[in-house]
Amino acid sequence: SSHGEQLTDVQHSFRGGGFTAMAPMQAPLQAFDRIGSESMLNDIWETPKVLRNLLQKHLKEGTVEIPGLRDQLPAGHGLAGRSPLEVMAACSQSKVSGSGFSNRFTIIGSGTSWHAALLAEYLLEHMARIPVETQYASEFRYRTPLVRPGDVVVVVSNSGETTDAVESLRRLRRCKDGASVLTVAVVNKASSTLARECDFVIDVSAEAEVGVASTKGFSATGVAFALLAAALADACGTMPAAEFQTFMRRLEELPGSVQEVLDKESKPLKQGAEALGIGECPLWDIGCQNVLAQNFIFLGRGFNFPIALEGAMKCKELAYIHAEGYPAAEMKHGPIALIDQFMPVLVVCPKADPSYEKIKANIEEVQARHGATIAITEKSNRELEELCEYVIGVPETHEYLMPLLAVIPLQLLAYMMGILRGNSVDNPRGLMKSVTVEMDGLANTGGYAPCKSS
Repeated sequence: SSHGEQLTDVQHSFRGGGFTAMAPMQAPLQAFDRIGSESMLNDIWETPKVLRNLLQKHLKEGTVEIPGLRDQLPAGHGLAGRSPLEVMAACSQSKVSGSGFSNRFTIIGSGTSWHAALLAEYLLEHMARIPVETQYASEFRYRTPLVRPGDVVVVVSNSGETTDAVESLRRLRRCKDGASVLTVAVVNKASSTLARECDFVIDVSAEAEVGVASTKGFSATGVAFALLAAALADACGTMPAAEFQTFMRRLEELPGSVQEVLDKESKPLKQGAEALGIGECPLWDIGCQNVLAQNFIFLGRGFNFPIALEGAMKCKELAYIHAEGYPAAEMKHGPIALIDQFMPVLVVCPKADPSYEKIKANIEEVQARHGATIAITEKSNRELEELCEYVIGVPETHEYLMPLLAVIPLQLLAYMMGILRGNSVDNPRGLMKSVTVEMDGLANTGGYAPCKSS
Protein backbone atom coordinates (compact mmCIF):
# COMPACT_ATOMS: atom_id res chain seq x y z
CA SER A 1 0.00 0.00 0.00
CA SER A 2 1.07 3.61 -0.39
CA HIS A 3 2.73 5.65 2.32
CA GLY A 4 -0.48 7.62 2.90
CA GLU A 5 -2.64 4.48 3.10
CA GLN A 6 -0.38 2.86 5.68
CA LEU A 7 -0.73 5.91 7.89
CA THR A 8 -4.50 5.46 8.09
CA ASP A 9 -4.08 2.39 10.29
CA VAL A 10 -4.66 3.10 13.94
CA GLN A 11 -1.24 3.07 15.60
CA HIS A 12 -0.83 1.78 19.13
CA SER A 13 1.84 2.45 21.68
CA PHE A 14 2.30 0.48 24.89
CA ARG A 15 1.94 2.72 27.91
CA GLY A 16 2.22 1.52 31.43
CA GLY A 17 0.56 -1.84 30.85
CA GLY A 18 -2.19 -0.72 28.47
CA PHE A 19 -2.63 0.32 24.88
CA THR A 20 -3.65 3.83 23.86
CA ALA A 21 -4.84 4.39 20.31
CA MET A 22 -3.72 7.30 18.20
CA ALA A 23 -6.44 8.71 15.99
CA PRO A 24 -6.02 7.76 12.31
CA MET A 25 -5.10 10.62 10.01
CA GLN A 26 -5.25 10.42 6.24
CA ALA A 27 -2.11 11.78 4.61
CA PRO A 28 -2.37 13.29 1.14
CA LEU A 29 -0.38 11.96 -1.78
CA GLN A 30 3.28 12.76 -1.60
CA ALA A 31 4.08 15.85 -3.62
CA PHE A 32 7.82 15.96 -4.16
CA ASP A 33 7.32 18.04 -7.28
CA ARG A 34 6.47 20.93 -4.96
CA ILE A 35 10.05 20.97 -3.62
CA GLY A 36 11.89 23.27 -6.02
CA SER A 37 15.63 23.49 -6.50
CA GLU A 38 15.48 27.06 -5.17
CA SER A 39 13.27 26.88 -2.13
CA MET A 40 13.06 27.35 1.61
CA LEU A 41 14.57 23.88 2.00
CA ASN A 42 17.75 25.34 0.49
CA ASP A 43 17.62 28.19 3.02
CA ILE A 44 17.50 25.71 5.89
CA TRP A 45 20.27 23.61 4.37
CA GLU A 46 22.49 26.67 4.06
CA THR A 47 22.38 27.21 7.83
CA PRO A 48 25.63 25.31 8.60
CA LYS A 49 27.56 27.33 6.02
CA VAL A 50 26.11 30.61 7.33
CA LEU A 51 26.96 29.76 10.95
CA ARG A 52 30.46 28.58 10.01
CA ASN A 53 31.15 31.82 8.13
CA LEU A 54 29.78 33.90 10.99
CA LEU A 55 32.03 32.17 13.53
CA GLN A 56 35.09 32.44 11.29
CA LYS A 57 34.38 36.14 10.83
CA HIS A 58 33.92 37.01 14.52
CA LEU A 59 36.01 34.45 16.43
CA LYS A 60 39.75 35.09 16.46
CA GLU A 61 41.78 32.65 18.58
CA GLY A 62 38.91 32.17 21.00
CA THR A 63 38.19 35.90 21.33
CA VAL A 64 35.02 37.52 19.98
CA GLU A 65 35.92 40.31 17.55
CA ILE A 66 32.82 42.03 16.18
CA PRO A 67 33.66 45.12 14.07
CA GLY A 68 33.11 48.28 16.09
CA LEU A 69 32.66 46.47 19.41
CA ARG A 70 35.78 48.04 20.94
CA ASP A 71 35.78 51.34 19.02
CA GLN A 72 35.04 54.55 20.91
CA LEU A 73 31.73 56.28 20.25
CA PRO A 74 32.16 59.58 18.38
CA ALA A 75 32.25 63.07 19.85
CA GLY A 76 28.75 64.49 20.17
CA HIS A 77 27.26 61.22 21.36
CA GLY A 78 26.01 61.24 24.94
CA LEU A 79 28.39 58.34 25.66
CA ALA A 80 31.35 59.69 23.65
CA GLY A 81 34.73 58.20 24.48
CA ARG A 82 33.35 54.85 25.60
CA SER A 83 33.17 51.74 23.42
CA PRO A 84 29.97 49.74 22.90
CA LEU A 85 31.58 46.87 24.84
CA GLU A 86 32.29 49.16 27.80
CA VAL A 87 28.77 50.58 27.81
CA MET A 88 27.16 47.14 27.59
CA ALA A 89 29.45 45.58 30.20
CA ALA A 90 28.62 48.40 32.63
CA CYS A 91 25.05 47.05 32.75
CA SER A 92 26.23 43.75 34.27
CA GLN A 93 25.64 42.75 37.87
CA SER A 94 29.42 42.37 38.19
CA LYS A 95 29.90 46.11 37.51
CA VAL A 96 27.24 47.68 39.73
CA SER A 97 27.46 48.81 43.33
CA GLY A 98 25.55 47.35 46.23
CA SER A 99 22.71 49.78 45.58
CA GLY A 100 21.56 47.71 42.60
CA PHE A 101 21.47 47.89 38.84
CA SER A 102 21.77 51.31 37.26
CA ASN A 103 21.37 50.38 33.59
CA ARG A 104 19.72 47.66 31.53
CA PHE A 105 19.21 46.23 28.06
CA THR A 106 15.97 46.52 26.12
CA ILE A 107 15.74 44.29 23.04
CA ILE A 108 13.08 45.04 20.45
CA GLY A 109 11.84 42.88 17.58
CA SER A 110 8.83 41.64 15.65
CA GLY A 111 7.79 38.11 14.74
CA THR A 112 10.74 35.76 14.40
CA SER A 113 13.07 38.62 15.38
CA TRP A 114 11.19 38.92 18.68
CA HIS A 115 11.78 35.22 19.34
CA ALA A 116 15.50 35.76 18.65
CA ALA A 117 15.37 38.73 21.05
CA LEU A 118 13.81 36.54 23.74
CA LEU A 119 16.56 33.95 23.27
CA ALA A 120 19.08 36.80 23.59
CA GLU A 121 17.48 37.75 26.90
CA TYR A 122 18.21 34.30 28.30
CA LEU A 123 21.77 34.32 26.91
CA LEU A 124 22.68 37.76 28.24
CA GLU A 125 21.11 37.29 31.65
CA HIS A 126 22.68 33.88 32.26
CA MET A 127 26.09 34.47 30.74
CA ALA A 128 26.80 38.15 31.41
CA ARG A 129 24.36 38.76 34.33
CA ILE A 130 22.78 41.73 32.56
CA PRO A 131 19.11 42.63 33.20
CA VAL A 132 17.21 42.44 29.90
CA GLU A 133 13.68 43.34 28.89
CA THR A 134 12.29 42.12 25.58
CA GLN A 135 9.55 44.10 23.86
CA TYR A 136 7.54 43.95 20.65
CA ALA A 137 8.55 46.75 18.28
CA SER A 138 4.89 47.31 17.40
CA GLU A 139 4.20 48.14 21.07
CA PHE A 140 7.43 49.96 21.91
CA ARG A 141 7.00 52.54 19.15
CA TYR A 142 3.80 53.85 20.73
CA ARG A 143 5.12 54.05 24.28
CA THR A 144 7.09 56.75 26.06
CA PRO A 145 10.36 54.91 26.75
CA LEU A 146 11.81 55.16 30.25
CA VAL A 147 15.57 55.14 29.77
CA ARG A 148 18.63 56.35 31.63
CA PRO A 149 21.97 57.54 30.26
CA GLY A 150 24.04 54.41 29.72
CA ASP A 151 21.09 52.12 28.89
CA VAL A 152 21.35 49.86 25.84
CA VAL A 153 18.57 49.38 23.29
CA VAL A 154 19.02 46.58 20.75
CA VAL A 155 16.77 46.54 17.68
CA VAL A 156 16.50 43.21 15.82
CA SER A 157 15.26 43.07 12.23
CA ASN A 158 16.29 40.66 9.51
CA SER A 159 15.75 43.25 6.77
CA GLY A 160 16.72 46.27 8.84
CA GLU A 161 13.74 48.07 7.30
CA THR A 162 10.77 46.87 9.38
CA THR A 163 8.64 49.96 9.99
CA ASP A 164 7.86 49.21 13.64
CA ALA A 165 11.54 48.62 14.40
CA VAL A 166 12.73 51.77 12.62
CA GLU A 167 10.05 53.92 14.25
CA SER A 168 10.87 52.44 17.68
CA LEU A 169 14.46 53.59 17.25
CA ARG A 170 13.43 57.08 16.17
CA ARG A 171 10.97 57.40 19.04
CA LEU A 172 13.72 56.47 21.45
CA ARG A 173 16.02 59.12 19.98
CA ARG A 174 13.39 61.83 20.52
CA CYS A 175 12.86 61.04 24.19
CA LYS A 176 14.56 62.44 27.25
CA ASP A 177 18.06 60.94 27.60
CA GLY A 178 17.63 59.22 24.23
CA ALA A 179 20.89 60.74 23.00
CA SER A 180 22.76 59.07 25.87
CA VAL A 181 21.52 55.56 25.12
CA LEU A 182 23.61 53.06 23.15
CA THR A 183 21.62 51.76 20.20
CA VAL A 184 22.54 48.46 18.58
CA ALA A 185 21.17 47.07 15.31
CA VAL A 186 21.16 43.30 14.74
CA VAL A 187 20.40 42.95 11.04
CA ASN A 188 21.02 40.83 7.97
CA LYS A 189 21.74 43.85 5.80
CA ALA A 190 24.55 46.18 6.81
CA SER A 191 23.32 48.93 4.45
CA SER A 192 19.79 49.02 5.91
CA THR A 193 18.07 51.95 7.60
CA LEU A 194 18.50 50.48 11.08
CA ALA A 195 22.19 49.84 10.48
CA ARG A 196 22.72 53.43 9.36
CA GLU A 197 20.84 54.98 12.27
CA CYS A 198 22.23 52.87 15.16
CA ASP A 199 25.49 53.43 17.03
CA PHE A 200 26.73 49.85 16.66
CA VAL A 201 25.80 47.18 14.11
CA ILE A 202 25.97 43.39 14.29
CA ASP A 203 25.62 41.98 10.78
CA VAL A 204 24.42 38.37 11.04
CA SER A 205 25.59 37.73 7.45
CA ALA A 206 22.90 35.16 6.61
CA GLU A 207 22.57 36.46 3.03
CA ALA A 208 19.25 36.56 1.18
CA GLU A 209 16.56 33.98 1.88
CA VAL A 210 14.28 32.46 -0.76
CA GLY A 211 11.50 31.90 1.75
CA VAL A 212 9.51 34.80 3.17
CA ALA A 213 9.51 33.09 6.59
CA SER A 214 12.98 33.39 8.10
CA THR A 215 14.97 30.21 8.79
CA LYS A 216 18.74 30.53 8.43
CA GLY A 217 18.37 34.21 9.36
CA PHE A 218 16.90 33.24 12.73
CA SER A 219 19.74 30.77 13.38
CA ALA A 220 22.38 33.33 12.41
CA THR A 221 20.80 35.94 14.69
CA GLY A 222 20.86 33.44 17.56
CA VAL A 223 24.57 32.74 17.01
CA ALA A 224 25.30 36.47 16.76
CA PHE A 225 23.69 36.98 20.18
CA ALA A 226 25.63 34.00 21.55
CA LEU A 227 28.85 35.68 20.39
CA LEU A 228 27.83 38.99 21.96
CA ALA A 229 26.92 37.26 25.24
CA ALA A 230 30.29 35.47 25.20
CA ALA A 231 32.16 38.75 24.66
CA LEU A 232 30.29 40.35 27.56
CA ALA A 233 30.74 37.33 29.83
CA ASP A 234 34.47 37.47 29.12
CA ALA A 235 34.64 41.22 29.78
CA CYS A 236 32.59 40.96 32.98
CA GLY A 237 34.13 37.74 34.31
CA THR A 238 30.69 36.29 34.97
CA MET A 239 31.30 32.71 33.76
CA PRO A 240 33.75 30.25 35.34
CA ALA A 241 36.70 29.70 33.00
CA ALA A 242 35.98 26.00 32.47
CA GLU A 243 32.31 26.58 31.62
CA PHE A 244 33.22 29.45 29.30
CA GLN A 245 35.70 27.25 27.43
CA THR A 246 33.12 24.47 27.14
CA PHE A 247 30.58 26.93 25.77
CA MET A 248 33.02 28.29 23.18
CA ARG A 249 34.02 24.79 22.10
CA ARG A 250 30.39 23.78 21.67
CA LEU A 251 29.73 27.01 19.77
CA GLU A 252 32.48 26.17 17.29
CA GLU A 253 30.99 22.66 16.90
CA LEU A 254 27.51 24.02 16.23
CA PRO A 255 27.65 24.20 12.39
CA GLY A 256 28.67 20.53 12.22
CA SER A 257 25.91 19.57 14.65
CA VAL A 258 23.32 21.43 12.56
CA GLN A 259 24.57 19.60 9.47
CA GLU A 260 24.16 16.28 11.29
CA VAL A 261 20.52 17.12 12.07
CA LEU A 262 19.86 18.09 8.46
CA ASP A 263 21.43 14.89 7.12
CA LYS A 264 19.41 12.76 9.51
CA GLU A 265 16.05 14.46 9.12
CA SER A 266 15.80 15.68 5.53
CA LYS A 267 18.57 14.35 3.29
CA PRO A 268 16.20 12.32 1.06
CA LEU A 269 14.19 15.47 0.32
CA LYS A 270 17.32 17.47 -0.43
CA GLN A 271 18.55 14.75 -2.77
CA GLY A 272 15.30 14.92 -4.74
CA ALA A 273 13.74 11.58 -3.77
CA GLU A 274 10.67 10.76 -5.83
CA ALA A 275 9.09 8.67 -3.07
CA LEU A 276 9.73 7.80 0.55
CA GLY A 277 8.95 4.58 2.37
CA ILE A 278 7.97 4.62 6.02
CA GLY A 279 11.09 4.95 8.14
CA GLU A 280 13.32 6.42 5.42
CA CYS A 281 12.75 9.94 6.72
CA PRO A 282 11.21 9.89 10.22
CA LEU A 283 10.42 13.60 10.21
CA TRP A 284 8.44 13.16 6.98
CA ASP A 285 6.53 10.34 8.71
CA ILE A 286 5.72 12.71 11.58
CA GLY A 287 4.53 15.30 9.08
CA CYS A 288 2.29 12.77 7.32
CA GLN A 289 0.83 11.59 10.62
CA ASN A 290 -0.05 15.10 11.77
CA VAL A 291 -0.68 16.98 8.53
CA LEU A 292 -4.45 17.08 9.07
CA ALA A 293 -4.24 18.25 12.66
CA GLN A 294 -6.16 21.48 13.28
CA ASN A 295 -4.14 22.57 16.28
CA PHE A 296 -0.61 22.12 17.69
CA ILE A 297 0.97 22.94 21.03
CA PHE A 298 4.72 23.55 21.35
CA LEU A 299 6.29 23.40 24.81
CA GLY A 300 9.73 24.29 26.15
CA ARG A 301 11.34 25.57 29.33
CA GLY A 302 14.11 28.08 29.90
CA PHE A 303 16.26 28.60 26.82
CA ASN A 304 13.92 26.40 24.80
CA PHE A 305 10.78 28.43 25.46
CA PRO A 306 11.64 30.94 22.66
CA ILE A 307 12.10 27.97 20.33
CA ALA A 308 8.64 26.65 21.25
CA LEU A 309 7.28 30.04 20.18
CA GLU A 310 9.29 29.96 16.96
CA GLY A 311 8.16 26.41 16.19
CA ALA A 312 4.54 27.45 16.64
CA MET A 313 5.04 30.45 14.38
CA LYS A 314 6.58 28.33 11.62
CA CYS A 315 3.66 25.88 11.92
CA LYS A 316 1.25 28.76 11.38
CA GLU A 317 3.25 30.41 8.60
CA LEU A 318 4.07 27.33 6.52
CA ALA A 319 1.48 24.66 7.35
CA TYR A 320 -1.43 27.07 8.04
CA ILE A 321 -2.16 25.11 11.21
CA HIS A 322 -3.18 26.95 14.36
CA ALA A 323 -0.37 26.51 16.87
CA GLU A 324 0.56 27.91 20.28
CA GLY A 325 3.90 28.01 22.06
CA TYR A 326 4.03 27.92 25.86
CA PRO A 327 6.51 27.57 28.69
CA ALA A 328 5.97 23.90 29.55
CA ALA A 329 4.87 24.57 33.13
CA GLU A 330 2.16 26.96 31.89
CA MET A 331 0.39 24.08 30.18
CA LYS A 332 -1.64 23.50 33.33
CA HIS A 333 -2.94 27.09 33.17
CA GLY A 334 -5.40 26.67 30.33
CA PRO A 335 -3.91 24.67 27.43
CA ILE A 336 -4.22 21.37 29.26
CA ALA A 337 -8.01 21.59 28.81
CA LEU A 338 -7.53 21.36 25.04
CA ILE A 339 -5.34 18.27 24.95
CA ASP A 340 -6.81 15.09 23.47
CA GLN A 341 -5.83 12.50 20.87
CA PHE A 342 -6.37 15.06 18.09
CA MET A 343 -3.97 17.65 19.55
CA PRO A 344 -0.28 16.95 18.79
CA VAL A 345 2.04 18.30 21.48
CA LEU A 346 5.69 18.90 20.56
CA VAL A 347 8.04 19.22 23.53
CA VAL A 348 11.66 20.42 23.44
CA CYS A 349 13.07 18.27 26.23
CA PRO A 350 16.90 18.03 26.31
CA LYS A 351 18.63 16.37 29.25
CA ALA A 352 20.98 19.36 29.27
CA ASP A 353 18.06 21.40 30.61
CA PRO A 354 18.21 21.62 34.44
CA SER A 355 14.41 21.24 34.53
CA TYR A 356 14.46 18.04 32.44
CA GLU A 357 12.61 15.95 35.07
CA LYS A 358 9.89 18.57 35.30
CA ILE A 359 9.45 18.54 31.52
CA LYS A 360 9.11 14.74 31.66
CA ALA A 361 6.31 15.27 34.17
CA ASN A 362 4.63 17.62 31.67
CA ILE A 363 4.84 14.89 29.02
CA GLU A 364 3.23 12.43 31.43
CA GLU A 365 0.36 14.89 31.93
CA VAL A 366 -0.18 14.96 28.16
CA GLN A 367 -0.02 11.16 28.06
CA ALA A 368 -2.66 10.89 30.79
CA ARG A 369 -5.02 12.83 28.52
CA HIS A 370 -4.31 10.60 25.51
CA GLY A 371 -2.40 13.35 23.74
CA ALA A 372 0.07 12.51 20.95
CA THR A 373 3.53 13.69 21.97
CA ILE A 374 6.59 14.46 19.86
CA ALA A 375 9.84 15.13 21.74
CA ILE A 376 13.13 16.71 20.74
CA THR A 377 16.05 15.60 22.88
CA GLU A 378 19.66 14.42 22.64
CA LYS A 379 20.11 11.37 20.41
CA SER A 380 21.73 9.53 23.33
CA ASN A 381 18.64 9.95 25.52
CA ARG A 382 16.40 6.86 25.28
CA GLU A 383 14.20 7.68 28.29
CA LEU A 384 11.44 9.35 26.29
CA GLU A 385 10.78 6.56 23.81
CA GLU A 386 8.18 4.88 26.05
CA LEU A 387 6.47 8.20 26.79
CA CYS A 388 6.25 9.71 23.32
CA GLU A 389 4.92 8.67 19.92
CA TYR A 390 8.00 10.12 18.25
CA VAL A 391 11.41 11.18 19.53
CA ILE A 392 13.64 13.38 17.40
CA GLY A 393 17.30 13.03 18.40
CA VAL A 394 19.86 15.82 18.01
CA PRO A 395 23.58 15.92 18.93
CA GLU A 396 24.60 16.87 22.44
CA THR A 397 25.59 20.48 23.01
CA HIS A 398 25.69 23.15 25.71
CA GLU A 399 22.38 23.95 27.39
CA TYR A 400 22.53 27.52 26.07
CA LEU A 401 22.98 26.35 22.45
CA MET A 402 20.37 23.59 22.36
CA PRO A 403 17.70 26.00 21.00
CA LEU A 404 19.78 26.52 17.86
CA LEU A 405 19.79 22.77 17.21
CA ALA A 406 16.17 22.14 18.23
CA VAL A 407 14.86 24.83 15.87
CA ILE A 408 16.11 22.94 12.79
CA PRO A 409 13.66 19.98 13.01
CA LEU A 410 10.89 22.45 13.89
CA GLN A 411 11.57 24.41 10.69
CA LEU A 412 11.75 21.22 8.65
CA LEU A 413 8.56 19.77 10.13
CA ALA A 414 6.57 22.93 9.38
CA TYR A 415 8.02 22.98 5.86
CA MET A 416 7.11 19.33 5.25
CA MET A 417 3.56 19.74 6.51
CA GLY A 418 3.19 22.82 4.32
CA ILE A 419 4.35 20.81 1.30
CA LEU A 420 1.97 17.96 2.15
CA ARG A 421 -0.96 20.38 2.45
CA GLY A 422 -0.14 21.92 -0.94
CA ASN A 423 0.75 25.33 0.51
CA SER A 424 3.02 27.90 -1.05
CA VAL A 425 5.71 27.49 1.61
CA ASP A 426 8.15 29.93 0.01
CA ASN A 427 5.53 32.68 -0.16
CA PRO A 428 2.89 32.04 2.52
CA ARG A 429 -0.37 33.88 2.05
CA GLY A 430 -0.51 37.32 3.60
CA LEU A 431 3.16 37.47 4.60
CA MET A 432 5.85 39.90 3.49
CA LYS A 433 9.60 39.58 3.91
CA SER A 434 9.91 43.09 5.28
CA VAL A 435 6.85 44.72 6.86
CA THR A 436 7.26 48.32 5.72
CA VAL A 437 3.61 49.32 5.45
CA GLU A 438 1.31 50.76 8.09
CA MET A 439 -1.58 48.60 9.29
CA ASP A 440 -3.70 51.61 10.26
CA GLY A 441 -4.12 55.26 9.37
CA LEU A 442 -2.29 56.56 12.42
CA ALA A 443 1.17 56.12 10.96
CA ASN A 444 3.02 58.58 13.14
CA THR A 445 1.36 58.60 16.54
CA GLY A 446 -0.98 55.61 16.61
CA GLY A 447 -3.42 57.75 18.58
CA TYR A 448 -0.90 58.28 21.37
CA ALA A 449 0.60 61.56 22.44
CA PRO A 450 3.98 62.12 20.79
CA CYS A 451 7.06 61.69 22.95
CA LYS A 452 8.52 64.99 24.08
CA SER A 453 11.96 65.89 22.83
CA SER A 454 14.80 66.12 25.31
